[in-house]
Amino acid sequence: MDRIEKDVPDRIWGDVADDFVTDFSRRMLASLKRRDQRARGEWYIAGLLSVPGRKSMRALASVAGQGAAEQSLHHFISDSSWDWQAVRHALARHLDRVVLPQAWVLSSMAVPKAGAHSVGVEESFRTELGRVVNSQRAYGAWLANEDLSAPVNWRLFLPPGWLDDQERRRRAKIPDEVAGASLELCAVSAVVELAGTDWGLRRRPAVLDARELDATVLVEEFARRGVPFVMRIGGATRLIGLDPGLPGLGERMFQAQQLIERAKRSSRRVGWVDPDYSITRSILVGGTRVTMPSIRRHGAPGMPERALTLVGGWAGAKGQPAELWLSNMVEVPPVALLRLGRLTRRVAKDFTGVSAKVGMRDFEGRSYAGWHRHATLCSVAHAISVLSSARRQGFDHSQELSA
Repeated sequence: MDRIEKDVPDRIWGDVADDFVTDFSRRMLASLKRRDQRARGEWYIAGLLSVPGRKSMRALASVAGQGAAEQSLHHFISDSSWDWQAVRHALARHLDRVVLPQAWVLSSMAVPKAGAHSVGVEESFRTELGRVVNSQRAYGAWLANEDLSAPVNWRLFLPPGWLDDQERRRRAKIPDEVAGASLELCAVSAVVELAGTDWGLRRRPAVLDARELDATVLVEEFARRGVPFVMRIGGATRLIGLDPGLPGLGERMFQAQQLIERAKRSSRRVGWVDPDYSITRSILVGGTRVTMPSIRRHGAPGMPERALTLVGGWAGAKGQPAELWLSNMVEVPPVALLRLGRLTRRVAKDFTGVSAKVGMRDFEGRSYAGWHRHATLCSVAHAISVLSSARRQGFDHSQELSA
């Protein structure tokens, strides 16, 4: 047995106990058939949690204290044969049982890159970074409640320039079965996959911020798959008002901002816990019934119009709503829909505070499989961190937050 199979670093990021790292990693990696693969997976996860700063392959290997470790870990991530999907299934099933998620939150991630050779990289404007950057774009599906969240599935967006160029496909080892998809379809698939029987999860509503995506396409895709959703939209989104209590709407289209302002008179003040500061804030919440114009494609009928709920949240009695949410769960009260939507803030906090620190953006390789394996093991490291923290803080549901 070589050193990479038996040594675990004593120093774990976030004061996570060594035995918890080992036990949880072994459970998540049980699907790996080879002993050496499981050993390297445990080492990689421990390195993600213990190495300070950027999680380069060299930095991870340096903890091993042997010259062959970097090459060994690189092969394990980029060129090995183990199935990352099986690890994601194990992670999701465990978190579904112990976290009791309220929703599946879809979150975008931009990964800046200096060169043009990392799989999926292209130049585009990224709102979360505030500038045009050369970057990869990915979507993660997170299991989330108001106390914690963790990613369990990832989809890497591949622009046409990557899928249509056979030489680039070959160099990045993109599988033949990976086909082109719009940003909307890429995003939807990341969360819709969780409903598959092979995942074994209880169905939860999909929650996402859709202000940079085509909301009409997303509504159609979720409706086609029978997935309940709560999505944040922009004020200029075109909708048709259906609320009989708001006269004069008819079948005319309005901006979402205009429709929700008409419903403001029926709003009520509620409290919510701000995850950034762990304090209770108040907000005015109101809702109205709407629908979205069908998409019409040449030679194909559009989706039938479906009733939706438009929810607005106002920080104060005056001014425009701070946020607008659209949902197909029309029987759910607006307050509950807004509460689900606010889980995007929980995910954003945990990405910055945990995922980014365990190296989710730090993969230096160029292959498609390598990116997915790295993201998968970072997700395991993220789960170890948040579950360990939950155990220390004694959340009510944390008696099972163990391996």
